Amino acid sequence: MFCLVQPPLSQLNSPYPAPYYLKTFLEGRGYQVRVQDHSIGLFERIFCRPGLERIFTDAKAAAKPSQKNQLERIFTDAKAAAKPSQKNQNVLYNIDRFLSEEDRWLSSIDRLIDFLRGRDREFGHLLALANGVLPGGPRFDACLDSLDGNPLSDDAPLLASKLLADLADFITVTVDPSFSLIRYAGSFSAGFRDFSAVEQGLDSYILREFYRPLLEDQWDALDRLITAGNDPLVIGVTIPFPGCLAGALVCAASAKARYGSNVTTIAGGGYVNTELRFMEEPAFFDYFDYLSFDRGYGSLAAILEHTEDTPVYKTKYRSRLDCRVISDPSINSISTLGDIDRDAVRTVFPDYSAVDFSRYLRPVDDLNPMHRLWSDGRWLKAYLAHGCYWHACAFCDVQLDYIRCFEPLEPQALFQHLQDQAEKTGVRGIHLVDEAAPSDSLLRLALLNREAGLPGQLKQPGQLKQPGQLKQSLIFWGNIRFEKNFTPDTATILAAGGLVGVSGGIEVAAEEGFKRIGKGIGLRDVVNACAAFKEAGILTHAYLIYGYWDQDDQEIIDSAEILRQLFAAGLLDSAFWHKFVLTVHSRIYAEWEQGKHPALVVKDDDKQRNLFALNDLSFAGEDRFDRFTGPLDQLLAAWMAGETSAPVEQGFPFTIPKPNVAADLVEGLLDEYARNRDRNRATCNAIPGKTDRVLFLGSRPIVQNTARETVLFWRWRLEDRLLPIGPIREKAAATAILLEKAAQNDGLDAADFYRDLTRLLGDSAAEKAWKILREGGLVQYKE
Repeated sequence: MFCLVQPPLSQLNSPYPAPYYLKTFLEGRGYQVRVQDHSIGLFERIFCRPGLERIFTDAKAAAKPSQKNQLERIFTDAKAAAKPSQKNQNVLYNIDRFLSEEDRWLSSIDRLIDFLRGRDREFGHLLALANGVLPGGPRFDACLDSLDGNPLSDDAPLLASKLLADLADFITVTVDPSFSLIRYAGSFSAGFRDFSAVEQGLDSYILREFYRPLLEDQWDALDRLITAGNDPLVIGVTIPFPGCLAGALVCAASAKARYGSNVTTIAGGGYVNTELRFMEEPAFFDYFDYLSFDRGYGSLAAILEHTEDTPVYKTKYRSRLDCRVISDPSINSISTLGDIDRDAVRTVFPDYSAVDFSRYLRPVDDLNPMHRLWSDGRWLKAYLAHGCYWHACAFCDVQLDYIRCFEPLEPQALFQHLQDQAEKTGVRGIHLVDEAAPSDSLLRLALLNREAGLPGQLKQPGQLKQPGQLKQSLIFWGNIRFEKNFTPDTATILAAGGLVGVSGGIEVAAEEGFKRIGKGIGLRDVVNACAAFKEAGILTHAYLIYGYWDQDDQEIIDSAEILRQLFAAGLLDSAFWHKFVLTVHSRIYAEWEQGKHPALVVKDDDKQRNLFALNDLSFAGEDRFDRFTGPLDQLLAAWMAGETSAPVEQGFPFTIPKPNVAADLVEGLLDEYARNRDRNRATCNAIPGKTDRVLFLGSRPIVQNTARETVLFWRWRLEDRLLPIGPIREKAAATAILLEKAAQNDGLDAADFYRDLTRLLGDSAAEKAWKILREGGLVQYKE
């Protein structure tokens, strides 16, 4: 029996994908598998009436003046962050406010959670009244202020999410300082080198009073599934983030206390892969018998066959003979992939069919439409490719399998699986969790998805299949690289095929920064890709990094100014600044070890010491970039709110150089993009026998007669479109049939289409018609 566990607290809107990939893999090898999502399970234990009754009882017993001061400080910071432009208007909130509204919290919590789950929609009207009937908190108050005190019912999800965050703050300050709604105890476990310090945090309030009882109930349920009392049990726990480590250790300890030698515990996931590759701490194996690295398929298969104290493929474990930690030599190096790993990554897809998606929330942390994609929706998570096809950026963990070893999937196989999963779960949204989804795979996925959403395929001109013979289409979003392959035509097909948003790394928007970090793209590529996406109606999000070890103030300011211009031009919907972190698996560090960066002074190169966790490294001078954090975040908040006119240097309370980039740099690149786009649309450049195809994405063309001529009418991008044909109605009808054929499946050969258009209309008229069609929904792409 296999039990796969997601420990708390990772995310609240959708299940994390790793256990569901492994479920498919293990079931394919004949194992009985059960998945337990302790992340949503623990949340349900806390945020309900019985849970809050316990919280309030213990909060009243534990309240001290020092804690009240801490609460006031957290809440003051929360309100300042919500309205950064309004200084000195923060109101201090204390524990007494929450305790005085205890009855209101207890009477409303179940309805609040049901509302955030998409049930009890009527509760939203009560929320939007904001008339004091419901409890409140500083985040709620700040949100209400931002809505001028007059929210609409459409604002209710945001208000509900703020109330939930307020309540989480109350729990953090009064009973458990390591608690947060996601990534439990993230600050506690992210940078520890000493495992004994990690163990000291395993008896925190939430883990002790809520999670341990949940685990006992989960084991009770598991016992009912085990056919015989002595059947071997394997518990696999994914640890995707540092904040999940504490819960994972408590889970493993509880399982061992319950089942003793009859259980085998295995840990894997993102945190294991990045932080624990050099781990030699024997005490860790009091909790987990094995650490499984990288893709996990080959490692799991090897563990299940392991009987002797010999190295196990991509695995660490403690010797049963002398307690030394035994590792496979390939763990910390790029090696030839095992057959099991290589085959599984292409053929194994996540199975969510048994998931009760109604348990998950849809919180709205921000009204920004791009930000809402992360939390406001239930998503089936899957990848189009394992690894990154570029894997060369200097800051990235390119030495690790999940980045370095690129393996694309067959889009049609994945699409068919996702269609089946959508039918079984009722969830039609897909979050592609690739490092960077390949553009050709995305294009193929979009074409398949669009075809599934069509009412049918033409048997004869004008004859359609009966409705219901094809499954419905999906919507999807995910991470990409802003590269030249995302042309206007490609973006248009992606939008028609269900793509609603993309996120991608810009990192250093300044041109020299792109080159220095080996990004492989330039600002022109970013502008072109973002413009193509925005024209197609696709949301865009950018990641940026500041504080590189070799970065000066000028480059940071130039990067900020270019980002301001990108927002001013309407090319981005949202963005996020990250402070640079030097990691032991990055290309920069690998080059430093080779002596290539003598100016980089690494302060804690600890790979040779017996440490617990190691990934982030300190370097000389990194603290000097801390002063940029607040100003960059505040500038970004203003730009996302549409306030882009102020000079960027006004956002810094200290002396900085002025931007050394032209004030119209992005505008000029955008003009260049538009000229190239229009020139490419003007004439058909398809070569017979090559791979160019055309696809008509406008609405169905209708033949109309005017007083002087016959025209074709259709709709494209919310506008009426007209193609003059001439006095002969038969030509218009034949042209309409040609466009209907071009609208089916993946379209027509471009050269053949233009030849037929010329045959119908004549050379001169076909040339004019081509330009009108290209501006009205006819796209040209390479197969």
